[in-house]
This record gives sequence, structure tokens and C-alpha cells, in this order.
Amino acid sequence: MKTEKKNYGISDYAENLIQFKARQIVGTAGFTRDDVEDLEQDMRLDLLDRLPKFDPGKAKYNTFVSRIINRKVCNLIRHRTQELRDYRCEDCSLHDVVEFGENGDEEIKRIDTISQDEHDFRWGKNLLSSEDRLDLRLDISLVVSKLPPELQNVAELLQTMSVTEAARELGIPRTTFYGRIKKLRQTFEELEI
Repeated sequence: MKTEKKNYGISDYAENLIQFKARQIVGTAGFTRDDVEDLEQDMRLDLLDRLPKFDPGKAKYNTFVSRIINRKVCNLIRHRTQELRDYRCEDCSLHDVVEFGENGDEEIKRIDTISQDEHDFRWGKNLLSSEDRLDLRLDISLVVSKLPPELQNVAELLQTMSVTEAARELGIPRTTFYGRIKKLRQTFEELEI
């Protein structure tokens, strides 16, 4: 005979524990009083997600709830202190106003002082400054202009198309196109670009 699973909800014990734990971690890992409601909600959602897995044959309800909430608290703290989002690394907000000018009489938001190059570099989008990218573009244009027409065409197509699209555009098999790419690479390597 199949036993029907009871649908457990959040008891008074669970609610009191959630509220206690949320207040308890204020001041830890950069959590403030303003975070209490968000922390309680995160704990409630985690508990509700895991309650269907509760088996009264393995543990008591209060023990299960206590373990789930304590584990969630540990995960919240760990998440907050990971190197990427470590609250201790935040010296200032990008929306702070910075004074500048001879007498400090002009103001600008800190975010407006960050160049696109610096932003792209920090996010790993471009490892070269715009000046270095321009120099590289000019060097490549110079080399491409000295290539045989067949390889010039390959280099130009690869700037805007995938290998499959470029091969289709030229009406040749991809294997043949890869052979041309190999020649193109060899030419660039010989010139140390």
C-alpha cells in the first residue's frame, strides 16, 4: 500500500528560526538591517523548495528545517564573500559624485570617469587599448594589401563571416577554405604580426 506524502508548510518554528537567523547575520559579510527582509525571503524560498524532499522516517521536521536554514545561511555568506563579489573590496559606489576642477567646484559621477577601454579590459572584452587596436588594424591592413588576391579575399571575408559562410560565398568546400586559412596564418606568422 502506497503511503501518501504529507504536504508540509512553513511552521511557526521555521518562521521564528528564519527571522532569528536573518537578524543574526546582520553585520556579517556586509549584510545590513536593510537586508533582513531579503534574507528571510531567500531562506523561506529555499525551505519551500526543499520541503517536498522531507522524509519523516529520516529526521524530525524541526531538525530538517534547522539544517536547511543553517545551510542556506552558510551559502549566503559564502556567496557574498566570494572574490568576485566580496563586499570588502567595494571602496566606493560608481554613482558617488566626485568633485574636480581647480577649486573642486565641478561634479561628475564616478562612473562617467571610466573609459570604454578600461571597462572592456576589466570585463575581458578587449585586452588592447583603442590606440593599440588601431595600430594592429593598420598593421593587418598593410599585410593584407601585400597578399595574393586569393588570400586577400579570405582575410576580408573572415572579418565579417564564419568559415562556413565564407566558403559558401566563394563557392568552395570548407576543407579548401581551411587550407587557405592555413596559408594566411603562415604568412602572418612569417611577418610576426
